[in-house]
This record gives sequence, C-alpha cells and structure tokens, in this order.
Amino acid sequence: MTCFVSRMLGVGRCARQALNRWLGHLDHCLLALVTLDLLCVVCLMHYQLARHGRDLFYWRDELDRRLVDYLLSGIVLIGSVSVLGSCVDAILFSALIRRQMSRYNLPRQHFEERYRRFVFLRLVKQLEQALKVQAQQEKNDTVGEGLKLQPFEHLSMAQQLIREAIDEFRTSVRVLLWPNRSDLQAEPFVLFHISEAQLVELSSLGYRLGDVEGHDVVNTRLSNLLNPPWY
Repeated sequence: MTCFVSRMLGVGRCARQALNRWLGHLDHCLLALVTLDLLCVVCLMHYQLARHGRDLFYWRDELDRRLVDYLLSGIVLIGSVSVLGSCVDAILFSALIRRQMSRYNLPRQHFEERYRRFVFLRLVKQLEQALKVQAQQEKNDTVGEGLKLQPFEHLSMAQQLIREAIDEFRTSVRVLLWPNRSDLQAEPFVLFHISEAQLVELSSLGYRLGDVEGHDVVNTRLSNLLNPPWY
C-alpha cells in the first residue's frame, strides 16, 4: 500500500511539473482570458444550481441534447470576455500614460526650483564628505607617530573631493545662470533632470529637498558659491 501511494505521489509530482512547464510556455494574457472564462462558467453554474437546482448531471444531459447550442454560447461568451478584457486593458493603459505624463506637464518653475535644491544639497553632501576625510587626518595626527606614515594623505584626498564637488556644481548651475538658446527651448523635465539614484542617496543620508530655503538657491547665492575665496 505504501509503495502504491509513493508511486501515485510521484506521478502527481511529475504531472504537476509537466503542467507548470506547459503553462510557462503560454502567454500570460491568454491564461488570464481562460481564467476569466472559467470563472464566468463557474459563476453561471453556481447561480443555476442555487436558483434552479441544476447540478452537473443536468448539464451533462443538456450537453448531450444541445451540444451545438452550448458551443455557440461558449464562443459568444469567450468573445464577450475578450472584448471586455481589451477594453479594461485600454482603459488601464491610457490611465497609466496620463498619470506618467502628468509628472511632466508641471510648470517650468517647478522643475527649476527642484533642480536648484538638488544641486545645492548635493554640493553640501560632497563638502561634508570631504570634511569627514579631513577630520580623519586630524584624528590620526593625535593618535601617535605610528600612524603618520603619510601625514598629508587625507588632506590631499579631502582637497581633491572639494575640487570635484565644485567642478560638478559649476557644470550643473550653468543652465541656471547662463542658459543658451537651446536650453531655453528644451523641455523643463529634460533640462533640469535629476538623477534618481543620487536623490535616493541624499534621502538616505537625511537630506531633503524641502529642507532648503528658497532664498538659499537664488542666482546670487549660487553665483557666490561658484568661486569661493579659498578655492
């Protein structure tokens, strides 16, 4: 008995694996359509059973007598569900497109202000990172002579980070301070593009675009940051 049960379980597992492989080759839309058709059939049979007492034996006899009629009804049902599914897909697809496009239909000032805050926060984050590197050098100087093999290594690295931060800042604010004709004609969401990866990194470090005051990112302030006296 145990051997028979084991064989049956093995056959069941093989059948399930074969079914999974077969379903994997089918289109997902086709599977969804078949599932909806089966759901409609089950709902109809449940309604007939609960309302009129028509069980599976009744439907077996009906199919024996009126097979062609039920085949035609099934074709009509499949066609109706297909049309309904296509309409739902079209509505959802158009809604997603409108939602995506609504992000780019905002006024130019929205993208520009957001870009100003992002550029400013990125500069602050990069300068803070450079200061941490410089602080590491000062910490090493207070530990002992054994750690002074390269006394200016961290200072040189900090200075390099500061130069890279300012150079990147200069490149980014060019479209804000000295836009050319092509910049003025470009789409705002393209001209003032923000790297989502860098924005996520800033957020993870506690920097928020809403924390920046508007008067801190006006052209006068940004212009003063381009050429600091110590750079």
